[in-house]
Amino acid sequence: MTLRYLSFFLVFLMLLLAFSSCSDEEEKRRLTRAERLKLHREDSLSLKIAVLPTADCDAVRLADSMGVFDSLGVAVHLKRYSSLSECRIALRKRLVEGAFVDSVLAGVIMEKDTTALTLGPSTALSWKLLTSKKARIVRKEQLTDKIIAADSHGASKAFAESIADSLKKEKKTVFVLQCEDPQIRMKMLAHGNVDAALLPEPYATQVMRYGTRLLHDYSRKEMGVVVFRTSCLKDERIRKQYELFLKGYSIAADSMMRRR
Repeated sequence: MTLRYLSFFLVFLMLLLAFSSCSDEEEKRRLTRAERLKLHREDSLSLKIAVLPTADCDAVRLADSMGVFDSLGVAVHLKRYSSLSECRIALRKRLVEGAFVDSVLAGVIMEKDTTALTLGPSTALSWKLLTSKKARIVRKEQLTDKIIAADSHGASKAFAESIADSLKKEKKTVFVLQCEDPQIRMKMLAHGNVDAALLPEPYATQVMRYGTRLLHDYSRKEMGVVVFRTSCLKDERIRKQYELFLKGYSIAADSMMRRR
């Protein structure tokens, strides 16, 4: 009899533990769903901006790190990408409301991607044309039959094509290699895999440690711009976020100017 009761008790205990385990799993799933919904809600209420690890994005990173946007009551999520083409894709796929790009690429996005854009503040995005140590190039004319790495779209490609066109007039040829990621372009130049490359800061300064030479500085032509999808700004809530973002960005940009 005692053995029967003991067996019954053990079976009951196992069922109780199994039920408790199922309840715990269900509770975990319920909490996970709630967390996902919360994150989705927070993400939908934030202003998502595509940024690059380039110097022209320093002001917005400063505003974010200093809590400027939080103090103004605007939720800004900086979505970090490695190339201008990735920022373009993020805009086209509506993964972000805004992005840091260059003015030439902004035109390409509006024309080829048929994405209407609202142009915001201009930024200090610019390029330097550097040549590899191996190439020993000190003049533009020496780029004949050489390879220049640049973006596939945008201002750096336009600069590279301008060089190619000017050499064509002299019946000379230069090849433009399309490489989206500026960090990869920097490494290719440092290792002598290409003869020259157009690079933004801080990559241009970093690669000069490898003995690269500055052939031309396009820094006077600051062609960066913050763009926003025009369609999303029709939403009054996003429009208010956008206006507060501009205010916060201006505060950070002014602060950086005073520090110089």
